[in-house]
Amino acid sequence: MREWQKRFIRAIYTPHARNEKGQVLRRVRRAILSIARKNGKTALIAALVLVHLVGPEAVPNGEIYSAANDREQAAQVFKVARQIIEAEPELASLIKPIPSTKTLVCYSNGSVYRALSAEAGTKHGLNPTFVIFDELAQARNRDLYDVLDTSFGARAEPLFVVISTQSNDPQHILSQLIDDGLSGVDPTIVCHLYEVTLDCPDIFDPKVWRRANPALGDFRSLADLKAIADKAQRMPAEEPKFRNLYLNQRVAPVASLIARAEWAACKGAAAFADGEPVYLALDMAAVVDLAALVMGSDGATTRVAAHFWKPGDLLVEHSRRDFGSGHQQYVLWRDAGHLEAHDGRSIDAAAVALRIAELCGRYDVRGLAYDRWRMDVLRRELDRVGLETHLDGEPGGGLRLIPWGQGFKDMAPAVDALEAGVLNRTLEQPGHPVLTWNVANAVVTTDPAGNRKIDKAKARFRIDGAVALAMLLGLKARDRMDPTFDADDWIASYA
Repeated sequence: MREWQKRFIRAIYTPHARNEKGQVLRRVRRAILSIARKNGKTALIAALVLVHLVGPEAVPNGEIYSAANDREQAAQVFKVARQIIEAEPELASLIKPIPSTKTLVCYSNGSVYRALSAEAGTKHGLNPTFVIFDELAQARNRDLYDVLDTSFGARAEPLFVVISTQSNDPQHILSQLIDDGLSGVDPTIVCHLYEVTLDCPDIFDPKVWRRANPALGDFRSLADLKAIADKAQRMPAEEPKFRNLYLNQRVAPVASLIARAEWAACKGAAAFADGEPVYLALDMAAVVDLAALVMGSDGATTRVAAHFWKPGDLLVEHSRRDFGSGHQQYVLWRDAGHLEAHDGRSIDAAAVALRIAELCGRYDVRGLAYDRWRMDVLRRELDRVGLETHLDGEPGGGLRLIPWGQGFKDMAPAVDALEAGVLNRTLEQPGHPVLTWNVANAVVTTDPAGNRKIDKAKARFRIDGAVALAMLLGLKARDRMDPTFDADDWIASYA
């Protein structure tokens, strides 16, 4: 073992404390090792499995599990553990591998190891002594983690170890575990984080790579990592993956539309005066998504306010779907006033219409851009509350409604306007947590001509607020554009 691995092992297994019964037990109950890819993670997991199955940490009738996000990764851990056993006659005489179920059985002490994946069936009813989770950052929800985490109650010295690269999402369970572990508040938690920090001035300098790759130049190939870095330097779309997977930075491994640091730099008070000119944009929803209404000021700088809705009866279910079992994020956001939720299993179009009417009564609304989804329902509700409307380009009074397609034709200039507003600091956002989450989740698709659109299919989480914000800035930019300009000239001048 290398010294950095020994430090992690010692930090877990050395501290002991006496419990209320006078027993001296291992103090650490949870450990996190976050490192970049290709630093011997799978071999370390396999070795720790054997330590608890037949080694010095083995107990009678122990249950040891390695958890992974898919069957292939689960099979890798079992494969390496089996190879270790078959390479050592003494281990081979004690442990029987069962490849069909990815299980190892130690008959002398009654202990069993099994490789689990999130794709398998229910994990309830387990009674583990030791669990090690491989690449928790890639888990789409926290269901498997929660089932395993809540199953230790009957064990005297339970231990849960996570070895993973970082997640880009600060609300992901791994990010929360790392932040909690690094705080040092709980002595039962150990966290060793190897990362190249986000403020590093030159991520392509090989001298900084060892910060996230402790095995670099040893069993982690420097030439291989340099080839990956060179590719990321040549191809900007590869840079986020390089940062996340190989520098262990908390950034998305796919190219997000707006970097978190750039978005944070646009934070401001974003106050509005009664009667001032504003624009609105709406991404309506029924059940699955958020309904998002964004308001932005006219003028050189766009100050932004945001409103969100979810079905009240589905807050808990959707929190579990989007954030994992046991998580109540939508409930917390509702209680904090960051989103509205009304009784029922669908978003209340009447509530959205009332909010639009309220804003039209208070401000000089120049227009509302909208995705066509469910707009017929909303227009009926707008009529019902007495708000006159007319479609853009047609005669009539009241609120101007501008249908905004979600394809490349309409969204390409909208995405350009949003990106330019952030990069040029002509957008002032209020730090709304739901909007910030949506913007961080937004990824784009590019057509052969280089046009971009926000792609819901590729986004890992909800992006409705980001879509509404892009439509708003696109509408405002289009209204302010000199119609004699060529579109390409306008985009270049705006950027």
